Amino acid sequence: RTAEFLWQEGHTAHATATEAVAETRQMLDVYAEFAEEHLALPVVKGVKTPNERFAGAVDTYCIEALMQDGKALQAGTSHF
Repeated sequence: RTAEFLWQEGHTAHATATEAVAETRQMLDVYAEFAEEHLALPVVKGVKTPNERFAGAVDTYCIEALMQDGKALQAGTSHF
């Protein structure tokens, strides 16, 4: 057993908040497409609540995979 997992992280800078939000949403779409098309893992896209969002983020967008017991498992996030 190992506690290691794949961690993909990218950082960008933008002239406007509009550009930053567009990039954030684009990356969420990239993560969802990869999960569904390459891993055959259906996901639900969403937005985290203020208590769940990444510290310092205005918004945290996420993809969640639904488990057999009906619980959601965070499978990827993108922050603005």
